[in-house]
Amino acid sequence: MLGIKKSVAQLVFSLPEHWISTLVRKTGQPETNQLDPHCALACNIAKFLPKMEQMSPEKARRHYRDQMRIFDEPEFPIAHIEDKLIPTPSASFIPIRVYNANPQKRNLPTILFFHGGGLTIGNLETHDNFCRRMSHYTKSIVIAVDYRLAPEHPYPAAHDDVWLAYQYVRNTVYLFGGSPNAIAVCGDSAGALLATSLCLRAKKDKIPVPVFQALLYPMLDTTKESETYELFGEGYVLTRSLMRWFIQNYLPNPKDRLLHNNSPVLADPKELKGLPPTYIGVAGYDPLREEGETYAKHLQMAGVKVEERLFPSLVHGYIQLTGLIPKAKEAEQDLFQSLVRFFSARKI
Repeated sequence: MLGIKKSVAQLVFSLPEHWISTLVRKTGQPETNQLDPHCALACNIAKFLPKMEQMSPEKARRHYRDQMRIFDEPEFPIAHIEDKLIPTPSASFIPIRVYNANPQKRNLPTILFFHGGGLTIGNLETHDNFCRRMSHYTKSIVIAVDYRLAPEHPYPAAHDDVWLAYQYVRNTVYLFGGSPNAIAVCGDSAGALLATSLCLRAKKDKIPVPVFQALLYPMLDTTKESETYELFGEGYVLTRSLMRWFIQNYLPNPKDRLLHNNSPVLADPKELKGLPPTYIGVAGYDPLREEGETYAKHLQMAGVKVEERLFPSLVHGYIQLTGLIPKAKEAEQDLFQSLVRFFSARKI
């Protein structure tokens, strides 16, 4: 059934753009009306899908996985993939997946990746194809972390897992062919929160900070809903009610939402000073847009070099829509090019 749905979606989304425009009602702001027609079609389809916040967490995870398979590209071939388990002090394990498009080479840059999904849904499989492409196009080792999810594992479980994963990678990256002097972090949505929180903790604990952070449509303020929630909180794939469900699952105690590792936009310039060069990609029709834009400003005020990209016609989650939405593919390539530029300019 999933295969049939994917085939139908590919057929519909491959129609000429002016045909797609006749199938959907433009849902952009009246004064700009910039929403990509393919995104508008995806938004209209999403309105008829079951609401994940009304499902059990397990059912929501299956639903999310299946929807992402429909919108993703065909499986991207890559030379080497390896699943490993990181031991933890509690005698449990953190699963990771290592991607290497150039296993014959050594001393490669390494990107530690944290998937999105509101710290409630998502796993190694939902972002597998993106990690394959990132390893290939950036000529880097990519290590994806399958951190624990809420509500079964609320704060600080995910934060602790990615921190342990970072320590493990710092100590063992040479075994994968990577350079310990070129470890970057990347995350989308809630994964971006984990990525930048990791950088803040590394700085605070006075251990080497990742050399670069890439934050895609980041979730950075769990304390309040910004103006872009009012503009785009309904009808653009990621909804206000879904975000509230995510936050309640991981941060049931409102006091924890005030912590700067859960709401980095609250951090003052002194805390942000010394963070690594940063890429922030935000979507024009995303309730989280203002959080990314605000954080970019705060980082710049702290003297951090920031590449901020606004993709005005896209919606939240665009790196998982590249199979059916051409503009999403362009945004993904923009990220990869930024990483290539950074690593090329850095002596490893």
